This record gives sequence, C-alpha cells and structure tokens, in this order.
Amino acid sequence: MDEFDGVLVLLDAAGGEIAGRTTIQKLGYFSMVQGAIRARYRPHYYGPYSADIAGAIQTLVSYGFIEERVETPGGSGTTPDWKRYTYTLTEDGRRLVPELKQEYVQGAEEVEEIVGICKDTANLDSKTLSWAAKIHYIQTREMRDMSPDEIREIARTLNWDLSEDQIQKGMDLLTDLHFITG
Repeated sequence: MDEFDGVLVLLDAAGGEIAGRTTIQKLGYFSMVQGAIRARYRPHYYGPYSADIAGAIQTLVSYGFIEERVETPGGSGTTPDWKRYTYTLTEDGRRLVPELKQEYVQGAEEVEEIVGICKDTANLDSKTLSWAAKIHYIQTREMRDMSPDEIREIARTLNWDLSEDQIQKGMDLLTDLHFITG
C-alpha cells in the first residue's frame, strides 16, 4: 500500500491515535521493511526518515482524514520550542480504514502485527523505536549482523549516538519483530 493508506492503517492499528511524528515514522519504517508500505527512507537525526510519510501525514490532515493536535510544554524541564504532535483518525478516516484493510489484506495484517509488537515491547516509545530503526538501518546498509561496538561506531558516522543500553533495547525490539535472531 502507498504511504497515504499506510498512515491510516498504522493509526487504526494503534487504536486510532499515535503520539509523535517520530513514532509514526518508525512504525512506517518497520512496515516498509516488511513490504507492507511503500515509502523511501534516508538517515536523519532520529533515525530513518521518510519525506513520503511526512507528506502523507500533512495531506491526510488537510483532507480531514486525520486530526493533528500540538502539545507544548506546560511546566519546567522542557525546552521552550518543544512540541509533540498527536494524530487521531477522524470519523472520515475511520470509515475509510475497513476498505483499505479489505483491499490490502496482507499488508494491513503485517502493519497490525508490527504495531502490536511495538506496543507490547516498547509501548510505542519513540526513543526505543528510533534506536531499533537506527540499528536495523545500519545492519541493512552493512549487510551483516554486527556487534554493539561496531553498531556504535557506524552510528557515529551518521551522527547517531547510541549507548550500550540503547543498542540492547533496540536489538530486543528487532528480535521481537523477527528482523534479527536473538
């Protein structure tokens, strides 16, 4: 399925709402890896990033299929420019999803499985999803399994700083997703 249909199915699989653009990006990345969603990804600050997915989100908001809410800091401890975007299926979006699931049965099932595993393993935490996506991106680029030290070294070349604990948490999620063997 394309990135537009993929974002709608992702939101539905997550219960109709996802907090954070990064979370949607990483769920889209894992879905792309499985072949469920067509989108191009490149290295970016928070890991693999797709302009296709970002554009689809904005288009779906403008067409009224999803709603975007912006949260800003309410207390101390956050930077003044901090924002979190939460996306929710609108009634029109909810009506469209069953048609998409019928049209893309296998892809929708794969997306639902990915979202379910990411919920169970990482509670859809954007940081954990980012660590796992970075590790997967590196290992795919290098075409081999790698040690944590090798991953950390290559991550640095992409301006990604991964600690040993972050690598372990990312590897745990990738194992649960069956992207690597444990």
